[in-house]
Amino acid sequence: MPLFVMLFSLSGYVIGQPDQFKVLGEKSDTFQNTWFLNRLQRQFDRRRYDLEKSLVSAEKLLQRRDQIRKWLEDKVGSLPSKTPLNPVFSGKRDMGTYTTEKVVFESRPNHHITGLFYLPKTGKAPFPAVYIPCGHTKEGKANAEYQKVARLFALNGFAALQADPICQSERLQYLDKSGNAITREGTYLHEIIGHALLLTGSNTLVEELQDNIRCIDFLEQYPSVDKTKLAVAGHSGGGTQTTYLTAFDRRIKVATPVCYIATSEEKFKTIGSQDGCQQMWGEGKAGIEEQDFLFMAAPVPIRILATEQDFFSIDGAKKGYEELKRMYTVLKVPEKADMVSCPGEHGWHKPLREASVQWCKKWLLNDANPVAEPEDIGFFEEKSQVTVCQTGQVMTSFAGELSVIDLNREKVKECDVNRLKFQQTHSSAEILSKIKELTGFSKPANCRVVVVGSVHEDGRRVDKLLIVRDESLGFKLPALLYIPDGNAKKREATIIVSQYGKTGEQTKEEIRKELMQNHIVLSVDISNTGELADRRRIDANNCEFWIAKLPLYEGKTLMTYRVEDILAAAKHLQNLKIVNNQDIGLISIGYTGPAALHTAALGQCFNHVKLIGSLDSWRDVANAYHSKNQLANIVPGALNYYDLPDLVKLASKTQVEIISPVDAEGKHKNLKNQ
Repeated sequence: MPLFVMLFSLSGYVIGQPDQFKVLGEKSDTFQNTWFLNRLQRQFDRRRYDLEKSLVSAEKLLQRRDQIRKWLEDKVGSLPSKTPLNPVFSGKRDMGTYTTEKVVFESRPNHHITGLFYLPKTGKAPFPAVYIPCGHTKEGKANAEYQKVARLFALNGFAALQADPICQSERLQYLDKSGNAITREGTYLHEIIGHALLLTGSNTLVEELQDNIRCIDFLEQYPSVDKTKLAVAGHSGGGTQTTYLTAFDRRIKVATPVCYIATSEEKFKTIGSQDGCQQMWGEGKAGIEEQDFLFMAAPVPIRILATEQDFFSIDGAKKGYEELKRMYTVLKVPEKADMVSCPGEHGWHKPLREASVQWCKKWLLNDANPVAEPEDIGFFEEKSQVTVCQTGQVMTSFAGELSVIDLNREKVKECDVNRLKFQQTHSSAEILSKIKELTGFSKPANCRVVVVGSVHEDGRRVDKLLIVRDESLGFKLPALLYIPDGNAKKREATIIVSQYGKTGEQTKEEIRKELMQNHIVLSVDISNTGELADRRRIDANNCEFWIAKLPLYEGKTLMTYRVEDILAAAKHLQNLKIVNNQDIGLISIGYTGPAALHTAALGQCFNHVKLIGSLDSWRDVANAYHSKNQLANIVPGALNYYDLPDLVKLASKTQVEIISPVDAEGKHKNLKNQ
């Protein structure tokens, strides 16, 4: 037995200390993030250039507004048909000059919204009205600041509706049999649910938008409300909802987003990616910034509200406002764009509550006088005073209540029909073209490969390589090329990619097996694995949250970059004279599997592909209440056109072996090898 095989059998792993196989000399754990930010910066710069060209005239600016409006409408797609709201009121309380009532109504059949409704007792109906979508707080509409601003609106002659968003307060979507929350609410569940929704062509933001439109319907249908004078005002996550609702719904006449507008450009540079209800995918590719969504409503009066010590950059808020002001100035309505800030951390503080109400009074009641919040305005402190449902949760209070995932499961069935029809009416080449469009795939250019060192061991040489994927931004993939000694002119070769990196324990085992067959092995750290892995923000049950969000904004996916990485590595092997180009294999370990499967179909350059511990169907994720480490592998809207098993058919010249497939949570399905 050759010495290198004997040593392998003794240890079971690749010989050598970890430092021997480190390829990148510099600090690398933020390398991936920096590259993505630099790519996004090009999009932000391009958007600024395009905006400047449109600012030369009102005509060009309105053309741009209409174009980005259409983009949003296309992204949102067809919303469900409007059905009766069936509102039920309870717990009416006389507050002196106004009343409060608990209300619950159906956004869709068996999908309920819980809220508090405020109605003035003085003045003459119909009253102007404001919708207050709640931000990311566990208590939702019961939050003290949100109650206070609703009361302040009511004191100033406005009907007001506060409503709980999904995954908060009485609208938790994921409960155990005892009716208790299984996971954290709010941002955590917004992100997890968003993974399932993205696959069917939606996201958490769109689900909230649908609910918010129905909340405007509620106000519009209420007899004492003037449906021509509707406003929206929301803080934090409610500020996000305010922004997108104002952009989409032409019924909104005034808006005050609070502690949200700070430009995506600044947020990515500072606090990084946000949860699944904060952005539409592909905004960067479309050249749309946060302030552009407000401009979609132009010339609706907009007042941006911000705090000076917020984790959302105050400089970003000012930049967003300055651009919005310029756009409104070109339209000759500069007075309709405004900004107010105050000292303090993230919160809808008293000065901002007063500024919200004053702005709405100015434009809907023709009253520009200052608004002062009474010191004794108060709020309901007892949970029973604001709880609408009998059990405190819609999921356990209403027979047949449908969660967002239940509704998405119906969409999955629609996707199944759409997918079958699409594949029956399109050729394989057309399907592959659609996959490239959906994923944002670009065939990688010829990459320069640099050998930065070699490790010599018994029976082989290990070259340490850098595969330069992006010369202009200096992005490179570290890799190890294992070349057994011998005189064979052409050898079989295998590329190995793994969620554990090129030298992870599971990776070493596969390298060992390939070397025992005298194969050349190229073990590569593809995007965000191994030396490129960025683990600074592990959130929402997703170890790649920090990184995987950025390509989605750009209009691609992290998986797509991994596909391009693998193809760049394959090209290097094909250029080696010692490699048999007709017998190159690919092994993937863990959550890099979907990328490997896409590479097999899009690259058509592998003789055989082996997936170990890979997700084998997106339907599992789209139907799941909970998933783990899936964001990087999700392609928005994909299930309308293809699922992962379809890639096996499209890779017709490749033998595909799937070993120990996993479900949406990464648990083995215990199925036989496929």
